[in-house]
Amino acid sequence: MIIISKKSMATALLATSMLTSVASAAEISGNVGATTDYIWRGMTQNDGGSSLSGGLDVDFGNGFYAGTWVGDTQGTDYGTQEVDYYAGYAGEAGSISYDVGYIAYTYPSSQSESDVDFSEYSLTLATGPVSVSYYVLADADGADAGDSTYISLGYDTEISGYGVGLQYGLYEGDFVGDEDQIDMSLTLSKDDFSIAVVATEDMNVANQGVNDDTRLVVSWGQSF
Repeated sequence: MIIISKKSMATALLATSMLTSVASAAEISGNVGATTDYIWRGMTQNDGGSSLSGGLDVDFGNGFYAGTWVGDTQGTDYGTQEVDYYAGYAGEAGSISYDVGYIAYTYPSSQSESDVDFSEYSLTLATGPVSVSYYVLADADGADAGDSTYISLGYDTEISGYGVGLQYGLYEGDFVGDEDQIDMSLTLSKDDFSIAVVATEDMNVANQGVNDDTRLVVSWGQSF
């Protein structure tokens, strides 16, 4: 016979209550999207072709969040699917909002003999329409932490009911390759649709397919 003490029962009830409180405070949301070209930091991830994606996010209501995202890719090294996992903490300090996070990029269908998965730490600061994001390599096969960095400057505003975004990014370090990569974009959005002009300089992409300097990308996305 199993005897449950009052202390053990009280502890179990307290733990259940805490988990219920966390669960009730958490908000779960999803997203789906489609694009004519999945571009990441100026590099096509789908050989210049269209890509579908979807994800789930959990907001714990106290600044902490976590989520996952899945998108189509092409290429022998990266396979046909990218699955990302991320978590972080977001908040505000006066007029400045901040977001500190960690993201793991995984490629479960990769045919590469080496491990192509990698991860990064990130920090984003924003005030008004201006934002700056900084990413640093956390872990990768054959590379050390800090072997690459990516900094992105963004400006987002609204003109006559349309969202307008400007972005400039610099990707550099040993993990990137011999040449630093610069990407710039201008995005116009309305409701669930967006159209972007993406320009890339000094692309060092051996396995990504399309290396055009300037591309036009049309995307659709919806959250629920």
